Amino acid sequence: MLRRCMAMIVGLAGWAGAASAAPCELRFAYNSEPAPPYLLGDEGAARQHPGAAVELLQKVAAQHGCLLRLSRVPNVRVLMETQAGRHDGAFMYSYSAARALTLAYPMRDGQPDATRRITRLSYYLYRLKHAPVDWDGQTIQGLQGPVGVNFGWSIGKDLREQGIAVEEALNTQQNFDKLRHGRIAAYATQDLSGDAALRRYGYSEVERLPLPLSSKDYFLVFNLRFYHAHRELAEGIWTSMASLRDSALPGLLQRYEDH
Repeated sequence: MLRRCMAMIVGLAGWAGAASAAPCELRFAYNSEPAPPYLLGDEGAARQHPGAAVELLQKVAAQHGCLLRLSRVPNVRVLMETQAGRHDGAFMYSYSAARALTLAYPMRDGQPDATRRITRLSYYLYRLKHAPVDWDGQTIQGLQGPVGVNFGWSIGKDLREQGIAVEEALNTQQNFDKLRHGRIAAYATQDLSGDAALRRYGYSEVERLPLPLSSKDYFLVFNLRFYHAHRELAEGIWTSMASLRDSALPGLLQRYEDH
């Protein structure tokens, strides 16, 4: 009888050890719009070439022994669903004080820690060829209507703070369609998304102005509940992101450039 009890205790201890050794599960969401080479394709996260940012995150999760589950949804829903707790985190997002009220960013000395970013991206202005709109690096000139932006993107807030009229649309294609039909005077978006759409849809009458409107760091963010419950893991993931960004991201970007 004593032997059977001891065997049961050993068995339960082994089961508990196996359970505690089971990999963690991370649920992240990201934008369904493509932004080559960081995010590829229109829908679905499980594809052979998902993009450099997705592969980078997969490497980070594997380094921490975590099972990664990805959801790809329209941008307007990504942060809303993450803030509500449907996802543990989201990527790729720039820092804003408003977002930091409901999302955790990697911080240092009260500021977003740029060393633990995913990457740095730039916003540009797109116009119809021969349109009077111009950007000299200081002011936007020749506007005869609002500037289009994607709904919820931080560039909209930046432009409003400069006194520029802004009109939002759900995605890149809608904004380019509005630009081509004269419903907006220009379109402000990241060059990765904008240039990819120009190639995909053949908008030969549209061009990108040469100087960036702004450049921003983009991060992996966590919902606050997950961060406070798993602070050590979250901080470790951000630190691993910094290390792997420097060691692995250049090769990933080159591979997608050659792909």
